[in-house]
Amino acid sequence: METDSLQISLITCSPGQDTYAMFGHTGIRVNYVYQFRDYVFNYGMFNYKSENFIYRFVKGETDYILGVEPTDFFFTRYNEPGITVTEQILNLTEKEKETLAGKLEENALPQNRTYRYNWLYDNCTTRARDIIESSIDGKVSYPAEGDYSTTTRSILHNYTAVSDWTQFGIDLVLGEEIDRPLTDRQQMFIPANYMNAAGQAVITDDAGNQRPLISSTVTPIKSDSARTVDNNHSALMCTTGLFFISVGLALLELKRKKTYRWFDASLAFILGLAGCLIAFLFFFSEHAGVSTNYLVILLNPLHFIAIPFILKRKTNVVSYVTLADILLLVLTILLTGQAFNIAILPVVLTLLVRVIVNLRIFSYLCNRN
Repeated sequence: METDSLQISLITCSPGQDTYAMFGHTGIRVNYVYQFRDYVFNYGMFNYKSENFIYRFVKGETDYILGVEPTDFFFTRYNEPGITVTEQILNLTEKEKETLAGKLEENALPQNRTYRYNWLYDNCTTRARDIIESSIDGKVSYPAEGDYSTTTRSILHNYTAVSDWTQFGIDLVLGEEIDRPLTDRQQMFIPANYMNAAGQAVITDDAGNQRPLISSTVTPIKSDSARTVDNNHSALMCTTGLFFISVGLALLELKRKKTYRWFDASLAFILGLAGCLIAFLFFFSEHAGVSTNYLVILLNPLHFIAIPFILKRKTNVVSYVTLADILLLVLTILLTGQAFNIAILPVVLTLLVRVIVNLRIFSYLCNRN
């Protein structure tokens, strides 16, 4: 092999507008310059046609694949409005480059290319980082930011600002685990974070000699357009609307001394549906963050059990259970520090309004009889 004929780069795609591209992407380019062999190794590929894909994806049993594609194809796929592709040339010795290329090719073999994906701890970016580090004769040191107040949720909020409903959905299903402070290394699960850290990283060999991890940076695809941030707060507007509807109905109910069973039953059905997803993720899914989601205290399938009681106007039982759930949720949040989306607050207030109205009218009817 001719000297410097092999060039290996870290490829980082900036976030796009669509949900699947919202957090960006990472790949490793292996370019045999004089042999006209130029490929991107991509740890972020999966087969959506595989058996029971949707069920296994929700359950967290998602197997991703290390795919290999010509660099031109990769760049074409990411040549979309708002996406910038940054290429950082790795400052490796010939031996290190050969080692890294060999490991990537071995990992891409059919018997080795599949791995159990974890969006927070083992994804396309952390895999790229780890295999690069394992191929270097020495230690890679990254700049220490020293800010340990950053959490996974705060990082996700920065990226999901383009879609209010996506942010609401993530906050709805992810719990206290993503509210814990992250170390600098843990924050590298996001492609841009690793790209920035790699740009300042230093390799120290066994003799104590140092060199930068990145020798140069180019931008094969540059976009001048920025992502559009969704400031409509549509999720909050919807739940706030629900709260005002409940207040309006409550005033009518108190005046008529009669509850609207259809509203309580509909509310229980909707919360039960949401609770099915949250409870399934909480108890059965392997996804990071879902098993510490204490919203399951309030949002769970037990709301379906309340519907027969509501239809029979035995609302005192439902009201006391709901009030206990709300108090337990508040106590748990105070003890664990789990953050929640502000759009959840009107839902809780709506339930409190229903508790107050149902208990007042139930008490009135009991006294009248």
